This record gives sequence, C-alpha cells and structure tokens, in this order.
Amino acid sequence: TNRSMSVGETGISLMVLNENLLSYKTTINENHNVSAVAGLSYQYDQTEYNGGSGENSPSDQIYYVRPGFPDLGDEQLTPSLSRKIALQHYLSDMTEQVLISYFTRLEYNYKKKYLFSASIRRDGSSTFGEGNRWANFPSVALGWAFSDEPFIKRFTEGWLNWGKIRASYGTSGQTFTSAYLAYGMMKVDGYSSFMGNMPIAPESPISRDLTWEETEQYDLGLDLDMFDYRLNVKLDYYYKYTKSLIYDVRLPAALYLYRSRTENAMEVSNEGIELELTADILRDGPVSWRSKLNLSKNWNRFEKSYSGKDISGLIIGRPLYAMYVAAFDGYYESEDEIARVYKTNGKEYFFPGSVPASSGVSDLVGFYKYKDFNGDGRVDQYYAGSPLPVSYGGWVNEVMWKNFDLNVLFNFSFGRKMINARRTSLNKVGPKFVDYKDLHYWTGPGCKANLPRLGELASVYNDANIEKVNSMSLKQITLGYTLPDKIARKAGFSGVRVFATGENLFFWSNYSGSNPEVVDVYSGMDDGNDYPLPRKWTLGLTLNF
Repeated sequence: TNRSMSVGETGISLMVLNENLLSYKTTINENHNVSAVAGLSYQYDQTEYNGGSGENSPSDQIYYVRPGFPDLGDEQLTPSLSRKIALQHYLSDMTEQVLISYFTRLEYNYKKKYLFSASIRRDGSSTFGEGNRWANFPSVALGWAFSDEPFIKRFTEGWLNWGKIRASYGTSGQTFTSAYLAYGMMKVDGYSSFMGNMPIAPESPISRDLTWEETEQYDLGLDLDMFDYRLNVKLDYYYKYTKSLIYDVRLPAALYLYRSRTENAMEVSNEGIELELTADILRDGPVSWRSKLNLSKNWNRFEKSYSGKDISGLIIGRPLYAMYVAAFDGYYESEDEIARVYKTNGKEYFFPGSVPASSGVSDLVGFYKYKDFNGDGRVDQYYAGSPLPVSYGGWVNEVMWKNFDLNVLFNFSFGRKMINARRTSLNKVGPKFVDYKDLHYWTGPGCKANLPRLGELASVYNDANIEKVNSMSLKQITLGYTLPDKIARKAGFSGVRVFATGENLFFWSNYSGSNPEVVDVYSGMDDGNDYPLPRKWTLGLTLNF
C-alpha cells in the first residue's frame, strides 16, 4: 500500500495603520525658531491561518486509528501506545495585536546656535497584562553650535568651519513578539482523547504583571567640519540601561503545573563609543577621492536578576557574553599524576573516573590536565574575558576619474577573543574545516601535542584554545564605468553604467583557524562547522530611461 496525503492551507496577514499629525512652525523676530508636532497613531496587526490534511484512510468514515495501522510511518514503531492517531487533521489560528500611541514634540533654537528639543509619548499595547499596558516615554535634547561664538572663532579661524556639541536623554519601550505571552494560552492536548474529542490544556501560566521592557539612554556627541569642509568628525558616547527584560523565572515544581513563568526579571546595561571620519582627500582636480572610516567599541554588563543572584551563566557585574574555561595544565603523562579517591567499598579508584587504581591503567593518561583552584579534585572553570572585540569598524574609499568610479570597502576587528575548538570537535556531525597537518596527538610522555591521545576528545574547553584575534577583510570592491551622455542619449537612454563587483576577495588575520568572520561574535566559539564565506563576482548593467 502506498502512503498518500493531501494538504491544503491558507494564511492571511492584515495590518491597519492610522497616523494623525498636527504641526506648527513659526519664527519670532528672525532669531527665535519654534516648531511643534502632536499626533496620534493606531496600529492593528492580525494574522490568520487555516490548514488541513488527510492521509491514507481506506474510507472517508474512518478518522482515527490506533498505532500499528499499516503505512503510518514512524508510528508503527510504537504499537503499544494507547492514544489514537488522526488520519484527518485541521489547524486554525488567529492572533491580534493593537498599539496606540499619543505623542508630542517641541523644538526651539535661537539663531540656530542654541538648540532645544523635548518630546513625550504615551504608548499602550495589547500584548501586556491588564493594568500594565500603558507607559510614558519622555526625551530631551540640547545642542550648542559653538563655532558661531565670537570668542571661539578667534581660536579656530582658518581650520574650523562648523562645530556642535549635543547631549540627549530619552526612554523607549519594547513590546513582545508573542501577542498573548501575558495571558496564559490554552492548547489542544494531542496525547489523549475523551469520547473522540481532544481535550484543552494550559500551554503556559498567566503572567498578568508583564509590562514594557524599558530602556533609558544617555548620549553625548561632538560634530566638527574642518579645513574648508574637507574633514568631518562625529564622535558619540552612549549609555543604555534596560530594565524589565523578560525571562523565564523558575517556579517550585511541586506547587505549580509548569516549572517557569515569563516575568520582567532582568536588567542589563550597554555603553559604547563611536567615531566616524569623512575626508575629501582629493576634491578639486580631475581625480576625486573620498574616504570614510568608522570605529566602534561596546561594553555590556549583566546588572541585576529577579533573585539578586547569578543565573544560568549570567554573572552580575560581568559581561553578558563571556568565556568560561578550564585552566590548561598540560597532559596526564602517567598514572602517578592522577588523583585517587576511596569509595564506600574501601577500594581505591582513579579520580575522576571509575577505574580501580589497582589496575594500574587509567583512561585519563594522555588526556587534558586542568588546574584545580579550590582543591576539591574537580575541574574548575573561570572567567576568561568577553568574546566581543575591543574595537571594530569599516573603511570605505570612493574614487572617481572621468567616467570611472571605484568603491572599496574594508571591515576590521581588533582584540577579539575566540576559542579555537576545531580540533576538539572532530567527533561532531558535519563538515570539518580543519587543517589536519596541524594536529598532533599525545603519543607519550614529553611529546609535543596539541590534542589528547587518539580517541580522546575534550569535554571542557580550556584556555589553551583561546586566541586574541585581529582581522581585516576586503569585503567588497566595485569598478564602474558610465557612458558619456551623448552616447547614452543616442542609444535612447538618459544614463548607462556598467560595473563589476567582487565580494569576500581577501582577508588577513593572526588567527590559527580560517576566516574569523564566520565565527559567532557573541560566543567566540569556533567548532569548525561553519562554511567559509563565498567569494562572489557580479557583473551588472544599469539603464536609465
């Protein structure tokens, strides 16, 4: 009998957005500039799904069978199950979300030299619990175009064209992607039935107190235009503190149906510095060359948990993304280096392990040896730093000569910590991008090895695999040529441009593995399973009519 199935499904997404704005703008005595905006926004999102399937039933009157029915695939492997299997299935679902916002903003400047802006918005979302749907989010910003001050011009004449200092403070809120996270939804229990009908059971506990994830942010900035506007500098410092982050808080298993409930339970901070330089290196001659460089550095920290204690690898006062590894202390060269323990039967065993010491042979010989910081005989892990880079950024160069244009983009990253676990993950399924000639297994006392003996792979990552990585890559280069206007118009076009683009053409790094760009920046773990970035060439033609 051949297995047959028919499937049908439909999905609908609906979004209704209504925005109403009222604006006012005026200038008083040519120096005082005032503008104001007030508004109301309403957004409604709805998704709907309907689908069904039927499979291999000998009759339209048979809807359910017990496991063991011919040709039901994997269900045949569990004929002892008492639950019924449906031959006809139907699923339907609909979610709705509503977001309502009231907002207003006031801006004022005097001679475009002293600038002030303030705003406030009140947002309400249906995704939160009752009594927690509304929140207020104010912000304020100040700016000073100091370059226009006479006492500043005396010191900046000839090199500073324009300069501004700015500062701001603001709050913002984040809603949930799940429309009913706070409501404790019900679900169909497909593992039991009552009189041919499947019962309804709770899917998650109710979280009536769920509310906005709120963020406070402070910014300080400096803008400069110098040397006849040939050099532009933008420098920013920011600090963000996010509270009320949602997290699955554990519940006493003996008292509740579920082991956790979603609550506003965490607080984290982020701060960073961003620098952007734009320079017209060549501007007035036949060749123009503009160069842009941006450089960033970010810190983050886990500030607080609902219990006031460290939770699931999140350590209060430490970065969110951290490396915890064992301290490498060489290899076990002989049984004499292995700790011993006496069990309740009075016999001596190698520790850790379950091999009797009387055998004189331990499976730990040739394996990694780790430092024991607290003397309990167990493997200890310590904080070895954050995998986030010390700094990162990009460098863009735009060169034009006659009808030719060249655009070159470099990316770079400095001081990034990574764990080269390619050697220690050879037992995992998947492709392995490892240079095997660099593998040296432990073969005996005193040998030069970077792996334990053949057949043994590390279960704990150690600091011998950590590398501090610097890298730079040529991400993209584009060469283009634009036909002269006369030729393009004769061909019936207002503009014609041909170009060729290459991507991922080259990278440089001090890393012992391959391109560090393929390694997750948040974990820093390189297990050798990620494919290299593809080298790509594109030829293109742009026609304007």
